Amino acid sequence: MITKLDHVTLIDGIHDTPLADAWVLVEADRIVRIGQYPEEPGPADQTVDLRGCTLLPGLFNLHVHIQRRHLAARQQQVFRVGAAAVENAPDTYRVVWAIKNAWRELFSGVTTLRDCASKNRINNTLRDMIRAGIVKGPDVLSCGFGIAATGGHETHRYQGAVEVDGPDEVRKAVRMEIKQGADFIKFMASGGIGGMPEHEDPSWAEMGLDELRAGIEEAHDRNKRTTVHAMGERSILRALEAGVDCIEHGVNLNEEALAMMKERRVFYVPTLSGITAVAEREQRSGSRELGDLIQRRVVEPLKQSIQLAAEQDITIGCGTDTFGDVITEMQLFHACGLSNMACIKTATANAARICGLEANCGTVEPGKLADLVIVGKNPLEDLEHLRLVRKVMKRGMLVDLDWAVQLQSV
Repeated sequence: MITKLDHVTLIDGIHDTPLADAWVLVEADRIVRIGQYPEEPGPADQTVDLRGCTLLPGLFNLHVHIQRRHLAARQQQVFRVGAAAVENAPDTYRVVWAIKNAWRELFSGVTTLRDCASKNRINNTLRDMIRAGIVKGPDVLSCGFGIAATGGHETHRYQGAVEVDGPDEVRKAVRMEIKQGADFIKFMASGGIGGMPEHEDPSWAEMGLDELRAGIEEAHDRNKRTTVHAMGERSILRALEAGVDCIEHGVNLNEEALAMMKERRVFYVPTLSGITAVAEREQRSGSRELGDLIQRRVVEPLKQSIQLAAEQDITIGCGTDTFGDVITEMQLFHACGLSNMACIKTATANAARICGLEANCGTVEPGKLADLVIVGKNPLEDLEHLRLVRKVMKRGMLVDLDWAVQLQSV
């Protein structure tokens, strides 16, 4: 069946100028033709009139922990309480939360998730259920557990990472995550804010160069990409020297780090919206001292790092972590100096490249998967318009509640 998406403004993720009064033909799960009136598209089995709307590639969220994404909607709950409560709940509860949260992401226009660590590999479970057709949802790339040093990040209030010490244990942990089905490998190279201030600090470098090098080499030997939770300067530089593919957070990017990232084409996923929300919730909850500390030591230097990375043309990707959201992340990028189109690319073309999926998605082109989002107004005028989601298409199917709950043969 051929579906015609008709009379729409097209932002294809490639060009800086949108295509007005465009049409897109979709057959099965692929885009087959794109054009602009007065050129006629030819016959279609169904036509969706999208006058006044804007069509874009489906969005990516490059840094989620999907089982706890619902906490983003609970404005008063602080990370230290909310995340721990979810992660320490039975796995059956967390799987249900993961499914519901994946639907919420998809209905907001996010067609691909990159999950960056989950206790007991709930992320693998969700991915496998979606791929098997047991449930429907966005595509999921999963790292399984994160890999941390003993007492490292994601090991304090809940166990989101395996604890290992020394290069041999790191190698074994990487092999285990790959055996369990990891799409990529994530290392916890530094402390963070989840256990702050009692258990960790963002400036701490928690994995040694020899450990990171061994783990990254092991992953690369099996054609797996690597990313690293790294906030402070020492942890970032160690990860870069070890050959990592992507930096998560990257709060303190100094000149040396930026030069290495540019030379080695290392990707960058800042998660500014999530970190900002952690600080703001602490301030509102009565923990103003902690909130102010996170704002001063993490949020403000992270904004500067994003500005510097953009100036160096480092590929920046859009990820939310637990409390952020994709649109706010883009808006914060815009406040850091990126154009609206550059912000959109962080969640489309850039994101696909970061995941190694650029041959199949991230842009609107013939031959690519029909993962698309249609919004009510042009987001190049105002990124807030990305919240005006009218329709989402996942692999050629228009997404709605009936689609989400329809039983499939497996």
